[in-house]
Amino acid sequence: MQISQKRKNDQQDNLLEELLREKAAVLSRAGMAVDDAIGQLTCADREIEVKISLLKALSENEHAAETSQRKQSIHEEINLSIDRFNTIRQKAQLQYYYLIVTREALGLRRHDMIQEIYRIPEKKEKIKAV
Repeated sequence: MQISQKRKNDQQDNLLEELLREKAAVLSRAGMAVDDAIGQLTCADREIEVKISLLKALSENEHAAETSQRKQSIHEEINLSIDRFNTIRQKAQLQYYYLIVTREALGLRRHDMIQEIYRIPEKKEKIKAV
């Protein structure tokens, strides 16, 4: 009779271990989704900063008439990049929400550390015409 009790305990332990592994995998996937979205935000932000630097450099050299057209073109590119950034930001916020909901569903109630790890930048405003 002790053998069947031991076998039952082993099966239960195996099932609990499998459940813990699945919980860890779910949390990992949710965290990676937020991390990927934040990585995309970082790339989009760098792209915006490069274009803004280019616009500033062109503003310092206002000698040519074609410079005005080029500045206008870069200005439009910057605003398109800002729109893209804000769209990615919305995605990051949604992924973050999913992570918090997943944590709550798994019984994890404190999210202080998560808020520090996954900081989502503020929404960007379009720049005004040059």
